[in-house]
Amino acid sequence: MRPIVLIACILLPLAALHAQTPQTDSAHHEKLLRKSSFIPIPIVYYTPETRWAGGIAALYAFRTRGQAEEARPSQITLGFAYTQEQQLLLYLPFQLFSKDETWQANGELGYYRYVYQFFGNGNETRKESEESYDVNYPRLRLNLLRLVAPHHYLGLRYWWDDYRITGIEQGGILDLGGITGSKGGVVSGTGLVWNFDSRDQIFYPTKGYWAEAEAFINGKALGSDFNFARLSLDAVGYFSNNKKHVVAVNAWLVFTQGEVPFQQLAFIGGPKKMRGYFEGRHRDKNLWTLQAEYRAVLKGRFGAVVFGGAGAVSPDAERLFRQKTHFTYGAGLRFMLSKKDHINLRLDVAANEDGEVLPYLTVREAF
Repeated sequence: MRPIVLIACILLPLAALHAQTPQTDSAHHEKLLRKSSFIPIPIVYYTPETRWAGGIAALYAFRTRGQAEEARPSQITLGFAYTQEQQLLLYLPFQLFSKDETWQANGELGYYRYVYQFFGNGNETRKESEESYDVNYPRLRLNLLRLVAPHHYLGLRYWWDDYRITGIEQGGILDLGGITGSKGGVVSGTGLVWNFDSRDQIFYPTKGYWAEAEAFINGKALGSDFNFARLSLDAVGYFSNNKKHVVAVNAWLVFTQGEVPFQQLAFIGGPKKMRGYFEGRHRDKNLWTLQAEYRAVLKGRFGAVVFGGAGAVSPDAERLFRQKTHFTYGAGLRFMLSKKDHINLRLDVAANEDGEVLPYLTVREAF
């Protein structure tokens, strides 16, 4: 697909975001909702894991009667995508707010038919060990949070996946059977989650902080095929003297114990965490990463970024910060699709210390 067609596919539906059409087909509906929007969104993107992908999504956004105009709207999205790697994605993410935003529920229903790459577990896996495996899995993600102090939300999380591995490479690492989860299985767990959000804007923050901490238990008592526990902290800070120059810094820590299937191990790589490494290039029970990005508005709708990251994984928490550190770096261009919300089309080129170079074309910032 030519670049101009790609941009048009994304620009047209985003323009509809500002032309909200009230959906008041019945008196009952009008009593419940103050204003709502139904927006079809064509999907086109490129990542090393999927190559070119395309599809369509439908976004339904609404505010209930009594909610202020500046209140965040509840959103439900139904999406479908198919990739050049013959991957199928069906997903329904949602984010629902109570009238005064004291409560929020968010999560996802989905079904995925995916082809992943596996390099083995550990911090120093080799590129030559790469193998593919096919997996189908339905997914449920549910978070229920309550505002307990300004900017602080506390609540419960439940996650469920049913991994059905349908194809592996004969003679490969997964075929040997020594990797936990190599035969697939159900992951079902619950735990506590805390969110802090003082960002000045959701899609392109210029100041403030966002953080999420999780204490998660996955167990056979909950219907899982595995018993393990996870603690994690993901935090981002945004710093700027003016909105044309922003520095964003992201720190991520993950600690797990128990019988962790390889699909649930913490990993380095992908379009959000340490771009420049293939998703899951290094994975293990424990992880640290640190990323930083400088973002500049150049002229009009155009911008540019430079970024870098460092991190490592380890089977033991006590050895995590003594492992070899992996590095990624890169630069990118931005095109502002929506001036009101500063939603960017993102084109990045990233590399790692082994000399691999990977491109990414998608929407919204990495963190």
